[in-house]
Amino acid sequence: MINRRAFLKLTAGSLFLTDAVSLFAASTQLRKSWKIGICDWDLKATGLPTSFAIAKELGFEGVQVTYQPDGPDSLALKTNCTRFMEASKLSGVSIASFCIGTFNSRPLATTPEAEKWVAECIETMVEMNIDQVLVPFFGRADINDNKAQQPIVIEKLKRLAPLAEKNRKTLAIESYLSAEDHLKLFEAVGSNALRTYYDVQNSRNKSYDIFHEMELLGKNKLISQIHFKEDRRRLGEGEINFSKVCETLEKIGYNGWVVIESSTQGDWKESQSANLQFIKKLLNG
Repeated sequence: MINRRAFLKLTAGSLFLTDAVSLFAASTQLRKSWKIGICDWDLKATGLPTSFAIAKELGFEGVQVTYQPDGPDSLALKTNCTRFMEASKLSGVSIASFCIGTFNSRPLATTPEAEKWVAECIETMVEMNIDQVLVPFFGRADINDNKAQQPIVIEKLKRLAPLAEKNRKTLAIESYLSAEDHLKLFEAVGSNALRTYYDVQNSRNKSYDIFHEMELLGKNKLISQIHFKEDRRRLGEGEINFSKVCETLEKIGYNGWVVIESSTQGDWKESQSANLQFIKKLLNG
């Protein structure tokens, strides 16, 4: 006969095991809910509605679309909004997010028209029901190396954030700043419209601890979307532990898109197909 102490110990162990199984099942279910997208510049269709058909051919669920603030394909023009929405609907491929890629060469800090471009982009997001736009700070716009631009960027974001807040849109900052420095930037702007667009390879390039960073940002719900990337090679062939990346995303309750950027070697279509299968295996494993 089992005594009371042994029974309670056995029961507690069973409950602990049940809780662990439940948590594992919940996280696995969360992982399976993530959709997989790809950047339009990796489909050789930067800022073009043809990106959706190519993404469909390769098996992707969504495209990160380059928002071009000017030019014939600019989404600031409502006629082009219609073209993109129709191409998306026809292919069955969603728009995962926008990216104002031109900011890397025409920085937000130093380009007079930049604030107007962001404001117009937010209007387009409302028109097309897109919830977030990647605002990049690389190349000439790098606010990590060029810290003198930071105060200017903060002041401009202070003026733009209320419009994003009003329309419930997210300005997703991608830069070489550490997670701690992103938090300082967000605190300085003082708006919940700002989030981080997290890129594992960018952080790896700066020798940041990507898992610490993801947890720090994630516990504050500040990762709006994520790039899976490995420079000059396919996913899984470099030094990034993507299995642990997925575990960390589960831990912080991430429920957004997984977007592939770059990560090619050899034939680009073959590479992106291989990347897609790699992520699918991670999500269903």
